[in-house]
Amino acid sequence: MSITDHPDIDDVELAAQEDRPLRPGRYRVSFALDSMDYRPIVLDDPVPLGRQILKAAGIKDIDGHSLFVITPEGDFEDVRADEDIDLRDRVAHHFVAFSTDPLYRIMLDDSRIVWGKPSIPEAVLRTLAGIGPDKAVFLEVRGGTDKLIEAGSEVDLTAPGVEKFITATVKVTYFFFVNGKRYETDKKKLTGAEIKAMVPGWDPTHDLALEGHGDEPDRTIGDDETVSLDPKHGVRRFSSVPKANFG
Repeated sequence: MSITDHPDIDDVELAAQEDRPLRPGRYRVSFALDSMDYRPIVLDDPVPLGRQILKAAGIKDIDGHSLFVITPEGDFEDVRADEDIDLRDRVAHHFVAFSTDPLYRIMLDDSRIVWGKPSIPEAVLRTLAGIGPDKAVFLEVRGGTDKLIEAGSEVDLTAPGVEKFITATVKVTYFFFVNGKRYETDKKKLTGAEIKAMVPGWDPTHDLALEGHGDEPDRTIGDDETVSLDPKHGVRRFSSVPKANFG
């Protein structure tokens, strides 16, 4: 059994989720150093000092580190070495320390963020904002167009104008071709009838044919048949072909 899983150790975050008081004993919280890679640490005191939290994390150079607690609202609040934090309130269970200087202070939506490195990964901003794949992070540009922070990229916090980030829903656009012309839609799937309806002047005496990929043959798409436009299937290319006449 890990020391952090001992029966006399209560998890502060779990107590908050279960809306119950902390049990007597020792207390487990989450701690990260120069990142958002949290690990559990155990505290003996329900009202520890900042220095006690750092020591529990194995940090000896107390004066060389800055400690912050992340509030339920997502703000980074400074915790001085001789300042106490009451774990019994069950709102303090994620702590972040930085071993670097200077510190960079930014806004992420309505939250005050502190970061200890000159650049911050997009993945960290997403984690701090708690957003899913349907949203993205943007750098707010005063008097201009907000800049999308690309997935997997990093933002230079030393650059002029880097002060506030916002999150917003990303509009996903799917595209396909009919007779060589590109069409766009926000729907991931369309029926044959819906595709025909998007083509101006569609000839009702023609069928909609989907070009096959590789060795796949071309095939006719019926009006009620659904076609996925997900990019994983490759670019969908259709053509208008005269209906087969077997008479």
